[in-house]
Amino acid sequence: MRITVEPLTADLEEWQTFLKMTLPLEEKHLEIRVALRDAEAALRADPGNENLKAQVKYLMKRLKGLERQAPWLSWSIPREVLLWGRTWGC
Repeated sequence: MRITVEPLTADLEEWQTFLKMTLPLEEKHLEIRVALRDAEAALRADPGNENLKAQVKYLMKRLKGLERQAPWLSWSIPREVLLWGRTWGC
């Protein structure tokens, strides 16, 4: 009996390639969300500030654009569960 590990190695390489592509997007998404949170908090403290209103609008636009480019960024289910979790109905 011969056991091969090639499929596992291929899966690992594919996962590492996927991470290299997605991690920069995730970091940018987090950066924008944190900046948006801070800007919205500052706007609540100073509701008449036009600069803060423009900043919030700009950050929301960037966030929506990034989520349109990579919709999985805003999914509530982690991608690991989607890739390796149990399927519905099992």
